[in-house]
Amino acid sequence: MSILKNDTVLCTKKRLFLLFMLNMSDWVCTLALLSTGYFEEANPLMRSVIASPVLGFALKILLPLAFILFALSKAKDADKGQVLVSNNIALFGVAVYLLLNMYHIVCFAMLYIIGY
Repeated sequence: MSILKNDTVLCTKKRLFLLFMLNMSDWVCTLALLSTGYFEEANPLMRSVIASPVLGFALKILLPLAFILFALSKAKDADKGQVLVSNNIALFGVAVYLLLNMYHIVCFAMLYIIGY
């Protein structure tokens, strides 16, 4: 049973790492697309955050990193059900950020097509 729990916690760690990397790429791609003048931030809550580099860095990098490190520190004491829930939440986040990053790829392709 201990091996299964470790594998599941390891899976959660990998998903959280992937989620963090996708979150960072979302932020970088968003800034790059905004700098072209052809795109604007679709999320009204993030418009003011994106306008401030310090606030953007804090909310898109530091806060998620702190959350992930906190979650990982608690993972070793979690029971199987808690790890399963964490795993599913992380998987959902990865899926959302994969879609966002795919959208950014489409936007970059559109820029290429118009000859930016």
